[in-house]
Amino acid sequence: MSFGRALNQREQGGSFRRVLMFALALLPLFSQGLLAHQEISDMGGNIPSALNTMTWDGSFVHNVGELQMNITNFGVFGSYPSWGIQMSEAPSAQWPAGSGVEYLWSAGIWCGALKGGNAYVSTTQAGQWEFRPETDPIYTVYRSFEGSRGGNRSPSPAVDDDGDGPADEDPIDGFDNDGDGLIDEDYAAISNQMFRCEYRDDLPESFNNSPDHHPLFLRVVQESYQWENDRVDDFVGVEFSIFNEGEQTLEDFYLAFFADPDVGPRSLPNNYEDDLLDIETGQSCVRKGSFNIPVEFPMGIAMDDDGDNGDTEGQVGIMFLGHSTDPKGEIAPERVQLRTWQAFSGQAAFSDGGDPSNDNERYQLMSSMGSDKPSEVPRDYRMLLSAGPFGGEEGFAPGDSLVFQVAFVVGRGREGLLENAAQAKMTFDGNWFNLDENLDTGEDCNESLIFSRDPVDWFNPCDSTITTIPGNTPTWVNNDCLFEIEANERCANPIYWCTGLDGKETQINWLYGSPPPPPNIRVWMTEGKNVVFWDNFSESIPDVSELIYDFEGYRIWRADNWKRPYGSSIENGPSSDLWMLLAEYDHVNGLQPDTGLEILRYQPNIDPGLVTYYEEALLSGTNIGSALDFLPPQGFSLADADTAIGLAKTNLGIPGGSNYYRYEDSRVHTGMHYFYSVTAMDHVPVYDDQGDILRFDKGLSGDPSAGFTYAVPQSESQAAWNYDKNRIYVVPNPATTETLEPWALGSNNEDPTGLKVEFRHLPAAICKIRIYTLSGDLVQTIHHDASSANSSGDFASTGTAIWDLVSRNGQDVCSGIYLYSVHTEDGNFEPFVDKFTIIR
Repeated sequence: MSFGRALNQREQGGSFRRVLMFALALLPLFSQGLLAHQEISDMGGNIPSALNTMTWDGSFVHNVGELQMNITNFGVFGSYPSWGIQMSEAPSAQWPAGSGVEYLWSAGIWCGALKGGNAYVSTTQAGQWEFRPETDPIYTVYRSFEGSRGGNRSPSPAVDDDGDGPADEDPIDGFDNDGDGLIDEDYAAISNQMFRCEYRDDLPESFNNSPDHHPLFLRVVQESYQWENDRVDDFVGVEFSIFNEGEQTLEDFYLAFFADPDVGPRSLPNNYEDDLLDIETGQSCVRKGSFNIPVEFPMGIAMDDDGDNGDTEGQVGIMFLGHSTDPKGEIAPERVQLRTWQAFSGQAAFSDGGDPSNDNERYQLMSSMGSDKPSEVPRDYRMLLSAGPFGGEEGFAPGDSLVFQVAFVVGRGREGLLENAAQAKMTFDGNWFNLDENLDTGEDCNESLIFSRDPVDWFNPCDSTITTIPGNTPTWVNNDCLFEIEANERCANPIYWCTGLDGKETQINWLYGSPPPPPNIRVWMTEGKNVVFWDNFSESIPDVSELIYDFEGYRIWRADNWKRPYGSSIENGPSSDLWMLLAEYDHVNGLQPDTGLEILRYQPNIDPGLVTYYEEALLSGTNIGSALDFLPPQGFSLADADTAIGLAKTNLGIPGGSNYYRYEDSRVHTGMHYFYSVTAMDHVPVYDDQGDILRFDKGLSGDPSAGFTYAVPQSESQAAWNYDKNRIYVVPNPATTETLEPWALGSNNEDPTGLKVEFRHLPAAICKIRIYTLSGDLVQTIHHDASSANSSGDFASTGTAIWDLVSRNGQDVCSGIYLYSVHTEDGNFEPFVDKFTIIR
């Protein structure tokens, strides 16, 4: 007995006191189960070294949409806000992006089963972390996106990226899965941003904080997806593939998703204490083409009781999208359904609705029939949604697998949540395609193929009859007829709707028509000017749904006035309302603005010999993907080399060549914070009766959050030949609350003040800036390298150094007049001494 498809078909500091308290107190408290928020926030500090093989740094965040979500390689979603570890700075279901308002503390999958009559549950529960990645660093999180190299998937005709016959046989995991000497060269890339990882419940580390843990010997492959388009950017979809890799059959196997929602602004203390929970099993009909398609909403919901005076407008839903099913209902539920929804709180004993503390209590929640009532008293809640049982009389046997799909969805109020949930379900359902190019398959509502060498009985779910299908006879049947009948009755379609029409026999999940992916961009930062460069990657990717090249043009964006709200970062970008359109350029084809792209075309000022160097290497058969594959000659940067490789491939007509574009933004102020993004847009051809193109209409346009870079214009450094020490100065001077405000940012662990003063026009050398009080006490020493040897080719050698107004003893400095000196290592620059003022 096997559930679902094979994996390869879809894979691809705190202070010393706080650190010491954390190290001494962590393990005993973890053994008691879930920690109260107060206990966790009081600990702070660093994660013990035994846990450091896991992704604790918050470096994997879904950030191309409005719902920003931290992802880990140990099954935890969210970032444990207020815990005081590095990951806690990352967004934890922040919505809208950059707002500082969040909806989750943590969440993750639970798996429970009976073994020998005893109940065991493996969890991602905070403090236990029974699911772990293997300790080899290769078991990290892998990221990709639609259009990435090697990531083609159905319905693209180029789904077999490496041309070896099988498709998507080399999941994106850092291994050579198909033994062809290549790594991750043929997998399925899904959505505008995709993360993939895997973890297990049977590793030695799984017992570190759960000495009573009893493994089920499971391996879990986790993929998560996000899209940038406005209609589908308010959710994160997740798919789990679960494999029984033990030697024992698991009985009455249940899958569950646990969530600890904390709803409210991060800046609001104890924002989790006034939450409410609800359950929604609503249904609606969504227009798609000529039909109304049914969409269901089985999900648990969390919201703030009073909306935090209007700051917290959203509601968050944990939504069931799909799981392995069985039309007979023997080895899995007949259809996707929520078995139970349970709400509990640490403020009560388990018997009174409190947190489960052992596997028996956890399994009791997972296997319960029926659901709790919506909460009425505001408090700190957790919730659990489960599906199952799986396996039936045969059990979930060794070698079996199953799939489970959920979505995190946020919307404004209940109406907005349901609207966004419908989009999530429609995106998961995807579309049906005629991949075998046979109109006789996927016809008359029959979309499921049954084929066996021996005769096999098929159970018709519509009339409960059993039909014997002869051996060696491919037969197409209608396995989802009950759903189709119910859907047409509920949605009142004038024409009967069903799957399996027009030869379309294959459903492709997680599919949404997207604009071309963003290009690769760089920003060259100089004094009073930022120059944006990008390649033509967007022009080389066909539309994932229509399979046509529909690129139309580029839009250049800039975001100003970013203040780094709680939970946001440079890596995750600004809120959507800060993006400003600077310019738009497109093909000349009758669709406005018809500016043309040639005026942006950039011919890099690099040595032509470097281009020839790579042309000769490519002609000799050397496989060069980037400069990292074939290091550049001495004296050239990686940026030079990558540019030369792209031009060499273009000149030789080799796939993967690039053209480059350039846009200059001179409306900037030195030292200010800017984000830049270049997005691509497509067009929609309009045809006449003869099939000729009449015109082009506007299509989709990318969102600037899908690919951006951070830039701060820098002052120029001074070369020795024209050095003038009197050009060195401090800004702002005096440094006051008012003068610091324009570039002040919210504080975080790495930047505790969020403030800065800048030392400008420093020598083009390695230098030290020493800051003193008027009495001569050394306050701070800043090391700065503006030498030519430090120039990477991407940025001008910078003459700016910054200071965060923190002394070498880690204290905020007081008001006063301060002296500073600038000395270089090479002695080619005359030392400089001056003063500046700080007024608190």
